[in-house]
Amino acid sequence: MLAELAARGDAFGGELQSIYFGGGTPSLWRQDCLAKAIAAVTARYGAPREVTIEANPTDCTDDNLAAWRDAGITRISIGVQSFEPQTLVTLGRDHRFGDGRAALDRVLAAGFEVSADFILGVPGSDTIFEIDTRPDHLSIYELTIEERTAFGQRVRDGRLVPLPDDAVAELYTQTHERLAREGYEHYEISSYARPGHRAVHNSLYWRGVPYLGLGVGAASLALDAHGAGTRQTNPRRASEYLAAPGTPAEQQAISEREMAIDRAWLGLRVVDGIAEDALAPARGVADWLVSESLAERRGDRICPTLRGFLLADRIAARVVEAWE
Repeated sequence: MLAELAARGDAFGGELQSIYFGGGTPSLWRQDCLAKAIAAVTARYGAPREVTIEANPTDCTDDNLAAWRDAGITRISIGVQSFEPQTLVTLGRDHRFGDGRAALDRVLAAGFEVSADFILGVPGSDTIFEIDTRPDHLSIYELTIEERTAFGQRVRDGRLVPLPDDAVAELYTQTHERLAREGYEHYEISSYARPGHRAVHNSLYWRGVPYLGLGVGAASLALDAHGAGTRQTNPRRASEYLAAPGTPAEQQAISEREMAIDRAWLGLRVVDGIAEDALAPARGVADWLVSESLAERRGDRICPTLRGFLLADRIAARVVEAWE
């Protein structure tokens, strides 16, 4: 990874906002490797606003927490997923009832900024689920079943029956209402935060800013002075990546127009929305969003409603279709 940083780092400049260890299970990394990676990135770009690691509950031991703090980690995103034993079995998680809450106890006591991830709409769990509201940030993801996965095979075999869309929508709405009463802002389509605790890292993707992804399967986005971009994805096999760090497996050129479209529909998945002028090339879409109660006007911005979050894919399709 350090070799890749040396090979590609000069293509990315500006102020570093966030370092994020995610994808796979980065909490299994050796602590000295984490420390070296953070030191190398900050030596090149300066100190970021936050440094996050995704962690399984069982990896949040006292020893690991102390080592992560020493390495420079400031924020931990814990994959709790659920407090229900049967739901964890359905999801195939290696932690069990009690592990998630115990991990939150330790991480909160250690003074880290904390985010807890939960999964909504797991088959067999069709009522509002238990959420720990001690963390200042929560991510509530709907279960997505991809066809070429073990979950997809279980659905085809009839061993797993997904919840109906209207049941998932009702759970989403109930979750939104409950967390709003607890003082959380539903600031992204799947994220909630108390005031002052929005995740820095998440917002970068929604705004379409450049980012450098290092490691096996990592994705990057580079932009030129005109707003056009290039997406790059590293090899997904460790052997291929290690043979030539920094050599992409895939590259895709993105025109200035395509980047503008992406920023428009992505921006409509964040509560702050986008400037109405930025949506002008999608003729009539702003008025349609407001008339369908999918968004509302706040000054010069078009901001999604809860209904807009629920129908985000429909909005994205309409933006793309209407763009001149």
